[in-house]
Amino acid sequence: MENNSLLRRLVRWGLYPASWAWIVLGLAMFLPMDADARPAWFLITLPLLLTYLFVELTLPLEPRWSMKRRNLLPDITYIILSGGTVGLLSVALAMASITISEQVDGPARHWPLWLQVPVLFLVFEWMNYHIHRAMHELRGPIGHVLWNIHVAHHLPRGLYLLMHAVFHPLNAVLIQGLAIILPIWLMGYQPEAVLIFLLVNAFHGIISHFNVDLRMGWANYLFVGPETHRYHHSADIREAKNYGATLTIWDQLLGTFVYRPGNSPNSLGTNPKDKLPEYHQVLSVLKLPFHHKRPG
Repeated sequence: MENNSLLRRLVRWGLYPASWAWIVLGLAMFLPMDADARPAWFLITLPLLLTYLFVELTLPLEPRWSMKRRNLLPDITYIILSGGTVGLLSVALAMASITISEQVDGPARHWPLWLQVPVLFLVFEWMNYHIHRAMHELRGPIGHVLWNIHVAHHLPRGLYLLMHAVFHPLNAVLIQGLAIILPIWLMGYQPEAVLIFLLVNAFHGIISHFNVDLRMGWANYLFVGPETHRYHHSADIREAKNYGATLTIWDQLLGTFVYRPGNSPNSLGTNPKDKLPEYHQVLSVLKLPFHHKRPG
């Protein structure tokens, strides 16, 4: 029991900084190379994903939120149908973003790297924040459609690593297309800046759905992690905020930041009163944007 407790403490406070050390080491190795940046994304991200998957299966925070066998097939189905939005199958769009950045010459092309990276993050987060918030809060016909495009990600009553990649295909088009690929195309960031962005974005997307007691401390006021993103998946709409994907800055500035250190929501998922299809009813969920209106 003591060893288990010690292991949990090590994971709680040590896994996050150790992961950042791995990312920085990987970037230090790959950025100076005059070579194709695509392999770096795989070689740095894959070990992190496998490590986090092992830890989640071994030391879950809430067993009731863990991946269920019944959800595995729907998980895989949504991931495949979303065209590789995020997670393991996000490779296609991630690599497309790097390819695009090599082919355009936008206004950011000649900026120093230290300026390109934060601008890339802030522009992405600004776009993502408002699209994501509209999906949850916008009313009227457009709001109904946006929520029904997004709701697949919130139907499970749990929160686990694979959920990072679970989306309706139209959700992938909106977020990846409008918030990532289009700005990269227009701004013309260097491939190195895009690689840094995609690595950090993928890393924080993975850990934000991590069903393990991982603490980020003061970093929660900069980056999205499990302590804040769990509240986004809360079944209580009053606390289901935190619309950022990688950074929490816009949530803090625009009044939608929820952070309660050491605490978690009581329950996750959607409101049963909404009478939405069950998560495993994939075809019905995919039809939602075309046939189903959001109650209320």
